Amino acid sequence: MKVTSFGEVLWDDFPGGKVLGGAPLNVLVRLRSLGVDTSMISSRGDDADGEELLRQIESKNVNTDLLQVCKDQATSLVKVHLDACGSASYEIVYPCAWDRIQVEEAALQRVAESDAFIYGSLSTRDEVSRKTLEQLVEKAKFKIFDVNLRPPHYDTDRLLEMMKKADLVKLNDDELYELSKAYGSKHNSIEQNIQFLAKLSGTPRICVTLGSHGAIYFENGELYRHCGYRVQVADTVGSGDSFLAGLTYKLLNNTPPQEAVSFACALGALVASHHGATPEISLKEIENFMHPA
Repeated sequence: MKVTSFGEVLWDDFPGGKVLGGAPLNVLVRLRSLGVDTSMISSRGDDADGEELLRQIESKNVNTDLLQVCKDQATSLVKVHLDACGSASYEIVYPCAWDRIQVEEAALQRVAESDAFIYGSLSTRDEVSRKTLEQLVEKAKFKIFDVNLRPPHYDTDRLLEMMKKADLVKLNDDELYELSKAYGSKHNSIEQNIQFLAKLSGTPRICVTLGSHGAIYFENGELYRHCGYRVQVADTVGSGDSFLAGLTYKLLNNTPPQEAVSFACALGALVASHHGATPEISLKEIENFMHPA
């Protein structure tokens, strides 16, 4: 199984120090831990932060052959603020190296060979990376759009265009309501707005995460729900990314939708119970968590 991601690679700058991050990369790190062949298409700065970022990605066994070096922009550094409940907010500098991802033949080939191609909304904020993404999407077999609304780094019209290209859209409940309202929805329930967004975009699959309350997955007219797992939250950084990795892993293995959502919720909850975006969690740990003796 091959999965390729496109978009931001960065340092999350916590009060206690810098940690490797970026949603598309976090998803790949988790998928790699599940045995998937992963490759990251992005760009880092020609600086010390970029060298260390490269070293750490390699240490996670994610392929870095398509990680470019940008000579005129710095490696991305994002200030992370955690509230009393462990929920994160972010200060994202613009522009930075991953805003300048160029089209490369090797990247086009890798995407064409991949079982899934994952891209996020942040990578559409700059024209250079956005035009590269548009070319890569055309090569993809199964396109997964991970919506991460980080004001002011998005445009709702542009997001709709990217959703129309996707085979699966993942977003959280706040993002669902914000986008549905922006597109003219008069509905109040999550289920109604999922169906509204699916019809508007033509997307056959939509997954909405609900924090500690689990997730709802829509596939070809059917809704599947999991109410979540109770854990002591350390922080929520990366839990949604690991959720998406778990869902992707199961769907690509042709797992029934309900089972796939349950697995993804378990993995997201386990990550939230640890500090950082990519704590080490084995398949056995996930299974034991889901089905305790």
